[in-house]
Amino acid sequence: MSSKGEIYQNFYSQLEKKLHTNIIITKTSYSEINNETLSQYNFIVSIGYKAARTLSNHKTNGNIVYSLIPDNEALQRKTPCKKTTCYKIYINQPVSRYIKLFKILFPKGKNLVLATTHTNSKISQQVKSASKNNGIVYKEISIQKNKNISRMFINELTSNDVLLALPNPAIYNANNAKSIILSSYHANVPIIAYSKSFAKAGALISLYSSTDNIAEKTANIVNSIIKDGPQKQKKYYPDNFTIEINSSVARSLNINIDSENVIKRKLK
Repeated sequence: MSSKGEIYQNFYSQLEKKLHTNIIITKTSYSEINNETLSQYNFIVSIGYKAARTLSNHKTNGNIVYSLIPDNEALQRKTPCKKTTCYKIYINQPVSRYIKLFKILFPKGKNLVLATTHTNSKISQQVKSASKNNGIVYKEISIQKNKNISRMFINELTSNDVLLALPNPAIYNANNAKSIILSSYHANVPIIAYSKSFAKAGALISLYSSTDNIAEKTANIVNSIIKDGPQKQKKYYPDNFTIEINSSVARSLNINIDSENVIKRKLK
């Protein structure tokens, strides 16, 4: 585990409930592991990025699952899968799910906008490709370091745009999030975001998975490997997810929107 915090404890609790009852589980902190300790186990699950990063620097013989980690290009290089029995389960939603959500919300077409930095070129390419395949007009706002981010949004956004806010701490952080939301709101630009807090702060809608959802996916993968052996697929996104709508923003922007349950049903 990356921490003894509530998120990690809840994740572990859900994981423990959903694993096969004949599995013997040992829980430890990432700071306490070493090669000798790891050699005692034939299956290792890391919970969170710190645990994944530490685990990747040790020798192991069994199956490895890196869970609760972001699908981030820079971070992927730091948690390499050096063996065929290594799997990754991401916090993020797949880009395809956000593209589908965009199509559900705006079937008559609007421009999809993604703010990018050099650190998220992989996600940028995925969104660009998916937009092209779905006939969506797509554009990027390239965020430059040490520039006024909210001003860049003001200069680039138009009333026919929809901002897709995907996780990128260089853009969406405690210092910038509020000003970005206000800039978008004043430009009549709705935001499709990635967290419950983002929707409450002023995004039109957020699509995300809870730690319980990710723990459930992790347990399913572990159970499948133990029952059937190594899996062909090595990277996974959580199957279950939550939709959070900010109804006040929808009314203010004059956007008619279905309920969370209806949208979720259309996405599945």
